[in-house]
Amino acid sequence: MKWIFIVEDCTSKWVELFPLKQATAKECALIPLNEVFLRYGLPRRLISDNGSQFVSAIMQQLCYVLNINQSLIPVYHPQANPVERKNRDLKPRLAMMVGNNHTLWNEQLPTIRFAMNTAKCETTGCTAAYLNFARELRTLDDVTTDLRSVIHNDNFVPEFTPYLKRFEMNMSQTKENIEKSQDRRKAYADKSRKPSPNFKTDDLVWVKLHPLSKANQSKSAKLMPRKDGPYVILSQKSPTTFVIASCDKPDVPLGAYHVSASNTFSKCHTEPISYGAFKKKK
Repeated sequence: MKWIFIVEDCTSKWVELFPLKQATAKECALIPLNEVFLRYGLPRRLISDNGSQFVSAIMQQLCYVLNINQSLIPVYHPQANPVERKNRDLKPRLAMMVGNNHTLWNEQLPTIRFAMNTAKCETTGCTAAYLNFARELRTLDDVTTDLRSVIHNDNFVPEFTPYLKRFEMNMSQTKENIEKSQDRRKAYADKSRKPSPNFKTDDLVWVKLHPLSKANQSKSAKLMPRKDGPYVILSQKSPTTFVIASCDKPDVPLGAYHVSASNTFSKCHTEPISYGAFKKKK
């Protein structure tokens, strides 16, 4: 196994972890379909990065047939993807569980998944299991009272009604907690954030590059250009996200980019500058 495919519910924070030998477009489309959608139901929206697996024809066809709104985050802006937080939480847990045996890490994923889903989330104030199933899962440490004792009781309806009311209150509180947490994180990030450039349609911009070293071609990332351009802004998807295109082919969109990955093109340049390192995001 080489990859971990992560699926997270943005409301309950419930997470699913799937080991993969190959991260092909077909595998990345079948896993959410067979293991998530057909088990928990179809989502209204699917958020992912711009990896080739998620922009492939099979993934787009899957979302179209199931009437799922696929939202791709801006290129090279992982902060917009909620599942990135789960990646950060997963790595230390996985390192702790595997110890010195790094070949059997995939066998630890079910245990880690259970721990993540039964731990109280700081954002929601509840466990993902409770928000997903309306009860806590039984754990090895603490056997929690579930609904079986209530269902087997003759007074099922009178006892169950207060439970549903309490769950409804918890769900409302969870949504409020998520909104407050998002506001706190935004306020913290805004302290060090510079004002966004006032880009508009038809503006020319630089685009930041993310070069990789290539030893077989004697190329070092440290010596490669850090920006490419100019590119023209075609449209605005959100207050901080723009769709850009090449000046040579202004009608062909190259992808959506966050303002943090763009800079105003200096008008002192009379001729376009292109390093040939920027490719279209399919």
